[in-house]
Amino acid sequence: MAALPIVIVVVGLALVIVVAVLSYQADKKRRALLQGFALSNGWAYTARDDSWCERFVGTPFGEGDNRKAVNVLQGPYQGVPMAAFEYSYETHSTDSKGNRSTTTHRFALCALQLPAPLPGLELSPESAFSRLAGHLGFGDVELESEDFNRRYRVTARDQKFAYDVLNPRTMESLLARPTLHMRLLDVDAVCWENGRLDPATLLARLSTLQLVIAGIPSFVWADRAPSAEQPPGGAPA
Repeated sequence: MAALPIVIVVVGLALVIVVAVLSYQADKKRRALLQGFALSNGWAYTARDDSWCERFVGTPFGEGDNRKAVNVLQGPYQGVPMAAFEYSYETHSTDSKGNRSTTTHRFALCALQLPAPLPGLELSPESAFSRLAGHLGFGDVELESEDFNRRYRVTARDQKFAYDVLNPRTMESLLARPTLHMRLLDVDAVCWENGRLDPATLLARLSTLQLVIAGIPSFVWADRAPSAEQPPGGAPA
């Protein structure tokens, strides 16, 4: 009986080692899968590049600490610059007994570069929580499609821009696809979901982002194209 605590400790340590080894092997297998997937699409693969943690603003960025960007994929998607990676951060809490616990939040993110800067527009799956969430100060937008309003919470800095982008054809196409979190802001179209990168899901999400971008009317881009009388920086000549 006196040796029982020692046995428990040894068994516990053995279990920790087994879990760590299995986790390492699973991560190694996933890295190899994503490397092969990147190669097959003509993309570059980087195991970790935390500079991407500061590249975007808004949910899910800017929260917690120990932020990481791993399994980074970069390259062209249908001729448009693309980036995808797994983003994570940690939050901490303390219970009534003073015990501190850490939670790791993981997201699969992909982004396409826009041909010109756009004002903010964000779509998120509609829920009771989404009504309470902050979206970079964007205002709520109610669209003509009640089905779309039930599926998505739409927020934007410019309501007319939201109506132009989310025209009837684009809304109909989005309703036929899985609901996603996405944001158009400046020169980035970004999509993010909880979890890790998966090749099939990534391609589907990139396709949805491309669908939204392709559906933006030409006059929206024309309104934001640099003036011929201005230098590239936009300042008066």
